[in-house]
Amino acid sequence: MKKTVLLILVLTVALHVSLFALCVPILNYAEGWTTFYWDSHYLSYALFQYGVGEVVRQFFLQYFAHSIIGILMTMIVALLVAVLAMVIIRLFCKKTGWLYLSLVPSWLASMGLLALISPNGLSALTVRFTPAGQQQTQYIEMSNMVRKQDWAGIIARCDEGGRVTNLLTQNFLNMALAEKGLLGQCLYDEPCIDIRSVYIDAIQNEDFAVLLSDIYYSMGHIAQSQRYAFELNEKKNDFSPRLLMRLVQTNIIYGQYAVAEKYIRWLEKTVYYKTWAMSQRRFLYHDDAVAKDAEYGVKRRCLITDNRFSGIKGLDDDLLHVARQTRGTVQCRTTLQYLGALYLLAHYNQQFVSLCDEFPEYQLTQQKYFADAYKKLKGGNRKWKQLT
Repeated sequence: MKKTVLLILVLTVALHVSLFALCVPILNYAEGWTTFYWDSHYLSYALFQYGVGEVVRQFFLQYFAHSIIGILMTMIVALLVAVLAMVIIRLFCKKTGWLYLSLVPSWLASMGLLALISPNGLSALTVRFTPAGQQQTQYIEMSNMVRKQDWAGIIARCDEGGRVTNLLTQNFLNMALAEKGLLGQCLYDEPCIDIRSVYIDAIQNEDFAVLLSDIYYSMGHIAQSQRYAFELNEKKNDFSPRLLMRLVQTNIIYGQYAVAEKYIRWLEKTVYYKTWAMSQRRFLYHDDAVAKDAEYGVKRRCLITDNRFSGIKGLDDDLLHVARQTRGTVQCRTTLQYLGALYLLAHYNQQFVSLCDEFPEYQLTQQKYFADAYKKLKGGNRKWKQLT
């Protein structure tokens, strides 16, 4: 009997791990949009507003910030169901063989949990095997990589799939290339359409908004990054840890410490983000600490100092302002990569030449496509076209 019970538990674990392993990228991504707060006010609000099912979903989904922990936490439910089923079966039947029937409710529990917490339900199991699903999976994987600032991983992921024609995927790829200082070298390796290949400035859904927040943060345009994060976070009722983290960052950069502290308090009530949130308290009301920080110090230098509405003179003017204020930093390199690409894609040829001349230390004219454009435009060719 002991061997039978052990085999049943092993089979329960095997099926559960197989099911959830297929959906790890989707569950990682979904976790960034909602989480569980260990707070009585939150619980009463969520139960009243969304019901028990959504609260249970948030409870389990929070653990998929780490895939293995998420799988283990949901596996406990499947194992408990299997054990309970074996106990009930044993009460009514003494034959050991009947215990295998406990696999049915345990497997149903696994599939039920997956259907509950996955945004795609059980279709998450097959989504990666369809062309549209593969594209969605690629987007989700790269969005998860952006959170980890895994720029090399994004570039490698795009290389695996051949030609990159999807605009969203191009946005991810070009963000990674800009961060690595390679956008001028690789800009036209993929079929660029126009400036939308660099930043797709049209909000069609939530994915677009969070992508734009990430792109603007990468560019050094803190105001626009905060705008998209704030607007989407309001829609999410402060449930998205990914957006809350961005708002902590941008408000610290702006010196709006009371606002940053509000978001920090929420994140401190989570399991996974509590440590990160507590680490951000050292910047509150300490301008010197912000200035000395490798990330925040440079990002604060990105802030446009003259009194203007964001983008009123055009995104390119804002980015030129950022580049001048961050000169000598890696952020300036990233901003120049974006700005040079935008100038070429928008056919602002003279502005591109002026940019290369103004920042010679960043060697923009040593990169494949930037070099070709600069050489021909400097020589008087006003109708430069990209290399093919």
